Amino acid sequence: MALIANTQMAPTKMDLIVEMAQRELKAQAQLAGFFSDKSSFAVKGVKSVSFPKLSSFSVLDRSSGSAGTEQVVTASVDTLDLNKNKQVLWVIDPSDEIQSTLNWELETVRLAASAHGRQFDRDLVDAAMLARTEVSATGDITRDLVLEMIEYLSKNFARKDQVALFISPAQRTAMLKISEFTQAQIFGNAVIPTGTIGSVYGVPVVEAPILTDDEFFMAERDGLAFALQKAPAYDEQKAVQYGAGAMIRTLDQLYGVKALQIAQGTAAAGKSALIIGYNDGV
Repeated sequence: MALIANTQMAPTKMDLIVEMAQRELKAQAQLAGFFSDKSSFAVKGVKSVSFPKLSSFSVLDRSSGSAGTEQVVTASVDTLDLNKNKQVLWVIDPSDEIQSTLNWELETVRLAASAHGRQFDRDLVDAAMLARTEVSATGDITRDLVLEMIEYLSKNFARKDQVALFISPAQRTAMLKISEFTQAQIFGNAVIPTGTIGSVYGVPVVEAPILTDDEFFMAERDGLAFALQKAPAYDEQKAVQYGAGAMIRTLDQLYGVKALQIAQGTAAAGKSALIIGYNDGV
């Protein structure tokens, strides 16, 4: 009779744990789907990923019988460093685990994956905050600031179907207090007909709990890029110094994040033409 025991089950168990971790991380990393994924370029052996950035042509008049004016397209690069080597490392004391009805192995993997997801979002937000053009006024989001952000991105030729507004829970509350967004009699139809913010002036609104109370920003997909060089990986080994059966476990990943379109269009030096957000008054 064939016996399926721990030796045969071990690889399957590890695969299941990794799959669960990746599902949980994807669920917690809410913002990745709104930005440009360059992971296919983050191959083994590279420490950074470079993206070509080309200048544009201008359309000129040519007089009859005269030669046209030759133009030159220049090229530069944006470089995304793969320098975010993130890890969660933990040990479960076997004496405590055996006295608990909780499946600590699976629960701790789930918690570690959730932490990775939140950190990934925070890294995206931090990159956006560093490269954002600040709106003209400090304080909570207003109708005028929403319109200002839309205008800024439009002037920089952002693709309207790739733009989203990201707000903290506190800024969601602020938006729901804006009469222009909630009172149907102002526009005939409410922009926000219920407490759920779907879109404002055609721009999808995303509530992101990872944002701090003051934070909000609007961005186009190509304003921010990320690249995963090593997808979330799980491993474990014996840690007998903590008792018989103890295991030390790790969940880690390697990636990079980079704001793009720096100093292009109407953006100042060091700022992205495709990201604009709150003014911290600094």
